[in-house]
Amino acid sequence: MIHTDKMPWEPTSVAGISVKDLVHQAHGTAKLIHLTANAQYPEHRHPGRTEYIYVLTGILTVTIDGKYQEASSGDFVLIPQNILHALTNNTPTDVVLWVGAIIPGKESS
Repeated sequence: MIHTDKMPWEPTSVAGISVKDLVHQAHGTAKLIHLTANAQYPEHRHPGRTEYIYVLTGILTVTIDGKYQEASSGDFVLIPQNILHALTNNTPTDVVLWVGAIIPGKESS
C-alpha cells in the first residue's frame, strides 16, 4: 500500500507542475500529477507507450493530435503511443490527475 497523502509533491522541470511517482515497472507506470492554476505541460509524445489520464479534481484541457478537449473529475483520457499531446490547466483552481503508461513487452508463450 502506498499512502499518497504522506508523500511530498516533487517539483518537475515545468513550472506549476509537481508529481508523486507511485509505480515504475517494466510494463507500466503510475503517478499523481498536480497542475496549479494556469500551468501547462508542453506538447510531447511517448514513442513506446500508451498513456492514460484519470482526472481526480479540477478541469483539464488536453490537446491530443491538435484537438482540444476538456476533461473534468471522473473523466478518463487515453493517449495512443507516439501521438503529440499537451496538458493545460486553464482554470484558477488546481487540477490533480492519476497518470499511467502501458509499455508493450514481449508476450509470454
